[in-house]
Amino acid sequence: MIDFRKLEAFCKVYELKSFSQAGKELFLSQPTISAHVLSLEKELEVQLLDRMGRMVLPTAAGEVLYQYARQAFASIEAAKAEITQLQDEITGHFVVGGSTIPAHYLIPPIISGFMKRHPGVTMELRVGDSSRIIEMVSEGEITLGIVGAQDSHPELAYTPVIDDELVFIAPTDMFPDGTSLSSRDLGRYPWIMRESGSGTRKSFTRVLADKGVDVRRFTAGLTVDSTQAVLQCVKAGLGVSMTSCLAVTDMVDRGELRIIPLTDVVVRRQFYCVHHAKRHFFPAVSGFILYLKEKTKLFRNA
Repeated sequence: MIDFRKLEAFCKVYELKSFSQAGKELFLSQPTISAHVLSLEKELEVQLLDRMGRMVLPTAAGEVLYQYARQAFASIEAAKAEITQLQDEITGHFVVGGSTIPAHYLIPPIISGFMKRHPGVTMELRVGDSSRIIEMVSEGEITLGIVGAQDSHPELAYTPVIDDELVFIAPTDMFPDGTSLSSRDLGRYPWIMRESGSGTRKSFTRVLADKGVDVRRFTAGLTVDSTQAVLQCVKAGLGVSMTSCLAVTDMVDRGELRIIPLTDVVVRRQFYCVHHAKRHFFPAVSGFILYLKEKTKLFRNA
């Protein structure tokens, strides 16, 4: 039988691609981590990791072992949580993912409130664009995600969480007071674009296409991978953009950015909670979804 500690050490090295970082995460010395992995390789009679100087990469055997180990750890966590539920407690550990805007503006206070209510729960938050978070849910890397776009993956389930509006933003000195624009005016200005996997970009691209406006023809002054980068680049005068009203309100109130009204288009979208339809939810996850429903008021069919 494989020793649990050796397997845990291997998985942490696999995830961090570093023996020293794995040791820090597990509060063990690097030699101890190395010894655990080497012992596991001897036991299985196969090399699990390629050591290339400071870089550590999994072999084909390592990839297989990691996938099964992750399933085993998830089963153990589910068993612990269900056993604890018999004592009327919600406990356990799980990972939530969020696209940029939910991760910065929606999820943190929800996680904070939930963990205060259930101190036996521990959580991790992973951040990426909508496409990446959806991919992580699909591959089982995270339990659920909150994203600003949907994918057509047949085994994923999406439930609306909250509504959002995208607004056109510009540097404070770029337009005179009282300016409004039509959708066909937008291509005249340099744009700060989100990356192609961004739910924000997908939303306004789709709505503007309905107006006959092709975003691909816009001059992209810069492409960035986060909402915060968009806001700072627009503030610095590098261009214009569209972003969530949730994200920009504080900067507009402080006079650091301006929202320019659009006369012929309103860009609305929803954030969704996405999970794998075939994945079992242990009590802490079910409790988190209920708490999410309570806090957003718009969560349906949980």
